[in-house]
Amino acid sequence: MANRPIHKRMDSGVTHTSTQIRESDMHLLRACLALGTPASHRVPARIRLEQALGPAFARRLLAALSLTGRS
Repeated sequence: MANRPIHKRMDSGVTHTSTQIRESDMHLLRACLALGTPASHRVPARIRLEQALGPAFARRLLAALSLTGRS
């Protein structure tokens, strides 16, 4: 297929503006708000892992899952 210039206006593909909210977005927002606000002083995940698995295993697990730990 040869490269041809676009003759139609590009904004014709836009279906809604950024100020419009879809109904599905509103359902998602309501569900998130129903969860409430998180605790402000939650223990970090790394600390919780160390408490649950022990420091050595938690370090090995995090290294294996992190990008820097992959070869």
